[in-house]
Amino acid sequence: MINVNQLEIWYEKNKRDLPFRENKNPYFIWVSEIMLQQTQVETVIPYFNKFIKKYPTIKSLSQTDEDTLFSVIQGLGYYRRFKNMLKAAKTVHSEYKDEFPSTYQEIRKLAGIGEYTAGAIMSIAYNKPFAATDGNVIRVIARTYDIKDDMRIEKNKKQIKLINQQLIDAAIPKIYTQAIMELGALVCRPVNPACEDCPIHGTCKAYILNKQNELPYFSKKKNKKTIKYHVFLIEDDNSLYLRKRTERLLGGMYEFPQFEENEMIPFDYEVIEDKGTYKHVFTHLIWEMKVERIKLKSEPLTVWLKINKELIKDYPMATAHKKIIN
Repeated sequence: MINVNQLEIWYEKNKRDLPFRENKNPYFIWVSEIMLQQTQVETVIPYFNKFIKKYPTIKSLSQTDEDTLFSVIQGLGYYRRFKNMLKAAKTVHSEYKDEFPSTYQEIRKLAGIGEYTAGAIMSIAYNKPFAATDGNVIRVIARTYDIKDDMRIEKNKKQIKLINQQLIDAAIPKIYTQAIMELGALVCRPVNPACEDCPIHGTCKAYILNKQNELPYFSKKKNKKTIKYHVFLIEDDNSLYLRKRTERLLGGMYEFPQFEENEMIPFDYEVIEDKGTYKHVFTHLIWEMKVERIKLKSEPLTVWLKINKELIKDYPMATAHKKIIN
């Protein structure tokens, strides 16, 4: 059993000084939680500061365009979350007069906000008992209660979510949510947890049974799919050609023209230089990119954008293709 009071006291004494903890503005909390999805805190901090400086209010965010937004967060990855963020900001501007909604149901209706993010906003910004269950929370609760079930299976995660909700019901929500996440990040780490520094180790079943490194249990992931691409650096005097992605993955970002290995190339060209092969690993797949500098021998495709070479850094590009530039 987790002693909520002990956990909250520990948090107040040991919490990190993070920019998004400086106030309880729901807009700031929302931005930080979206950025923190699949991303380390240390990576997020400079992006968060830059973002809030550029867009200090929901209104200012709602009035930007996708390309400008992506130029602010390029390199952070998982760009679809920011497409949804812009869409949600426009909804708050038009339907809520720039006031972030204050009920769980209204927040869940915003683009890109699931139960975790809505719970984090409701508990941290509004001090309401809505649980937010992320990987850190799953780890703390699975170890404390000796839950051995496979956490890749959604029904098993629901058991954790139920316990987390019961705990926050007996807590100070704005402190508890951050406290249990902080415990998972700083003490109850995935590998080599600092159990002796844990304020609740006396009731942690995994600690008592010396099973910390066995929990939580996740079944083995499937091997990542590898996609092989031909990537073309197409130069025309002092210009280059780019394409704006419309696919779900990296949608809205710019890339050099690329085609899958067995796809027919819909133009004629001459290879000027072989630039080698680059690899980029995503969460669920791998891109292997054979890069060539070429000269067109036919007309460019209408979906391409011709830009000045010197301005390429003004176009938000995913890390996979920024590697090629660098």
